[in-house]
Amino acid sequence: MGVVTAYEAAYPEAKILPQPTDFFNHWDRVTIQAAAGRLPCVPMMQTRYQTRYENLGALLALDPLIEEGKIDVSAIPEDVVEGHRSADGNLYVLPVGLWFETFQYNWPKLEPTGVEEPANDWTYERYVEWAAQARQKLDDDVYPLTQLGGEILQFQQYAQSRGEDLFEGSEPGFSAETLADWFKLWDRAREEGLTPSMPMSAEESGQAVQSFMAQGITLSRTDGDVTASDLQATLDAAEGGTVRQVKPPNGNNPLTSGSNSLAISANCDNVDAAAAFLNFWLNDEDAGVEMRSRAGLTPTATLLEAQAADPASPSTLIDRITMYTGFAETYGVNIDVWPDNTQHMVQEFKKLYEQVGFEQMEPEEAATSFFEEVRRSLEEVNN
Repeated sequence: MGVVTAYEAAYPEAKILPQPTDFFNHWDRVTIQAAAGRLPCVPMMQTRYQTRYENLGALLALDPLIEEGKIDVSAIPEDVVEGHRSADGNLYVLPVGLWFETFQYNWPKLEPTGVEEPANDWTYERYVEWAAQARQKLDDDVYPLTQLGGEILQFQQYAQSRGEDLFEGSEPGFSAETLADWFKLWDRAREEGLTPSMPMSAEESGQAVQSFMAQGITLSRTDGDVTASDLQATLDAAEGGTVRQVKPPNGNNPLTSGSNSLAISANCDNVDAAAAFLNFWLNDEDAGVEMRSRAGLTPTATLLEAQAADPASPSTLIDRITMYTGFAETYGVNIDVWPDNTQHMVQEFKKLYEQVGFEQMEPEEAATSFFEEVRRSLEEVNN
C-alpha cells in the first residue's frame, strides 16, 4: 500500500484501487478474473504462477512499452529481466521483489564445537559430513540439521549441484536416480541422528519463529532470506543465539531466486497509466525506500543502494542487500520460473518423502513415482 499512496501523491489525477487478499485466495481470484477477461490492469504475479496466465493470453507483452521508454528497466540487471521472459519470447512480467533460499545456522552454538563454518559453495553431501562432525560435539538433544528430505526447493539445490534442475522445458530437469540419492542422503542423516526423528520432524511448524532452530532443537535450517530477521528476534528473546546465513547448497551454481512481480492485463483499457505505475514502482527512489523491500528485495540497483544508505533501514535489510548483491556478483542469479500445472508438486514431494522416511516406500520407488508425476503434469500442459 505504501507504493500506491506514494504514486497517488505524485500523480494526484491517478487513482489506484487495490484488491488485497491473502496469498492463496489471490490466485483463486485472478484465475477466475483471467478466465472472464476481467483481470485488474496491474495484477500481481509470481514466478511459480506466471506461466499459467501467460499461456492463457491474459497478460500484455511489455517489450513495446520498454522500447518506447514508458517502463525503464535500465537499473535492473539484464539476467534478472531476461530470467522472467516467457518461452514464446515475450516479457509479460517485471519483478518488484526478489527472494532466495539461504542455509541458516546458529553461530554461538556452532563455534564452541570447533567445527568449521559453512561456506557459500557447499553441497548437501558436504553438509551431511559437516553435521556428522558437529553431532559428536553437540548435546544429545541438539541436532545439527533440520529434516529437509521432503523439501522440494532443497532437492532443487541438490539437483543443481549435479548439473540438473527441477524442470527443463517441457520435461523433468532431474533424473529419478538423482532423486533417489537425495532420499537416501536424508535417510542416512536421520539414521545417524543428524536430524530429529520422522515423527518429531512431522510436528515441526513451517513458521520460522516456531521452528526447531528457534526452539534450540536444531543447529540449522533453510528458508527464505527474509525469515532470518523473525528467527533472530525469537532467539534474542530467549538469549538463544545468532543467525548467520550462507548461500543454499548448490555448489558454485548461480543463486536460485524467485520473485513477486507486476504485469499489465491484456484486457486493460488504460495501458499508459498502468505502465506509469509499473515504472514508478521500479524506479521511484522515495517509494523504494519507503517500501524497504517488503515484497522481497527490489531488483533495481539504484533503489537497493538508496535503501542501504537510508539510516532508517533496519540492519537485517541491509544484511540481506549485502548478501544478495555479493551472491549475484560472485555466482550470478537464476530466476526460477515454474511451468504451469506444477504448483502442487510441493506437497506431493513432501508426502512421498514421508513415505520413505517412515519406511513405507523404498527411495527408488518414491523417486520413480515423483519423476513420472512431474512428467505427466508437464505433458498435460503441453497437450
